[in-house]
Amino acid sequence: MINIYFYQMDNDDLTLHAEEYLALLPPWRTERYHRMKIERGKLEELAAGLLLRYALRDAAGIDLMTAKITQNLHGKPVLEEAQIHFNLSHSGGYIAAVVADCPVGIDVETKSDSDGQVAKRFFSEEEQRVISAAEDPELSFRGIWTRKEAYVKCTGTGIAGAIDQIPGLADRFGAYSITTLREEAAYTLSLAIQSPADDSQIVVHDVDRIV
Repeated sequence: MINIYFYQMDNDDLTLHAEEYLALLPPWRTERYHRMKIERGKLEELAAGLLLRYALRDAAGIDLMTAKITQNLHGKPVLEEAQIHFNLSHSGGYIAAVVADCPVGIDVETKSDSDGQVAKRFFSEEEQRVISAAEDPELSFRGIWTRKEAYVKCTGTGIAGAIDQIPGLADRFGAYSITTLREEAAYTLSLAIQSPADDSQIVVHDVDRIV
């Protein structure tokens, strides 16, 4: 089963209770909060940690505070319990977490590419043509970008080498299934799964409160 948890930040609540909420998180998450210089970034890191805490407990009965989490060679956090995988993403006040029994990657994006410079630099010629022909180029851009990000987060290798070679249009790439779960005016959400998982196993939970 692949459980996705989606949360839209409540800035007032997070600001008011920041210290209280930080006490619920392990050091590796609170360190990310304190490294951020911009208040908005701090709140997103706090919300991401709290949503991960909620998701691991709900989907797998795992306590984030005591969970044994290491990093792979590329810095991706992984649980020592090899049968449980997770991933996080946040952008523009939207937070997504996924917990699964197979390698997964998730990406949410709110940013646009209004001048087309990002696509021109990082996308293949085919992907650029798809965006140019789309009824909504911004939506098309975000769909391709989040699928690329979800894929590299699933593989755990990061964006290395030629980014234009990372799949942004394919539903399958090697051992991986890639899908866009939501395309809204404000954000796009995409997921990558390592086989043998399939779309029928995906459950999306919209979360109102994470504490």
